[in-house]
Amino acid sequence: MVAGGQYAGPGNLAIPRSLHKAINFLCYFMIVWSLVFPMSWLSGVWGRWGIILGNLVGTIANRPSSWTSTEALTKYKEQTAVTMSHNLPSALWAFLIIIQLSGSIRKTYPRIHRLCGYLHVAVSVVLMAGVAIMQSRKMYFSMHPAVVWYINISATWFLFSLGYAVLAARAHLYRAHRAWMLRHIASGTWVAVQRILIAAVALPLEHVSGIGQPTEWHRQVLFGGASVVAFVGCVLFCEIYLWWGLRKQMKLV
Repeated sequence: MVAGGQYAGPGNLAIPRSLHKAINFLCYFMIVWSLVFPMSWLSGVWGRWGIILGNLVGTIANRPSSWTSTEALTKYKEQTAVTMSHNLPSALWAFLIIIQLSGSIRKTYPRIHRLCGYLHVAVSVVLMAGVAIMQSRKMYFSMHPAVVWYINISATWFLFSLGYAVLAARAHLYRAHRAWMLRHIASGTWVAVQRILIAAVALPLEHVSGIGQPTEWHRQVLFGGASVVAFVGCVLFCEIYLWWGLRKQMKLV
């Protein structure tokens, strides 16, 4: 911990206590989503879970006024390649972020920090391989060209920010490494923000009169809109934080 109630985030990068807790919260959210409920990866290896999940979620989503679609969760039934390369590894990705942000682990066990960094790179590549498989199998919430382009851009930024962080670390440019790792974290944790946004918007919409009964198209718009807002919001927040909050501490060229 450094002066001003801040934590040393990646390396000596001072991360405010609130931001550190927010990142950890989003990572824990991703872990629970993957390993506890809805645990959609399991439907890829055990088709019965896809049926059970569909029934559980369907009791809520099948109401005429519901803005929540079961298809986003049940589409992984018997899609083993996707769930093993994307859904399940996402929990490990989030867990490794928590480990890498721990100043005590980094200071006390630097070798573990490095090894987890190598593992994090491998897991990130696997995650994007899963995205590529989803695209080849037309499993996006929409296969409209604009949606495909958007997902490809977000996936490219995810890998680019990680790659730049690795190159910076190998060149011993540790401040740049830490900044780009924050960008990489933002490019992944937006998924948790999207889920939270959907819940925050969908539930109130069910009780708003005059909107009418939502169709599957409306649900897709909500899902996609929350995705764009979450991704762009996280990326912009990170850039503003690095430019405004750390401009006196770091050179981010």
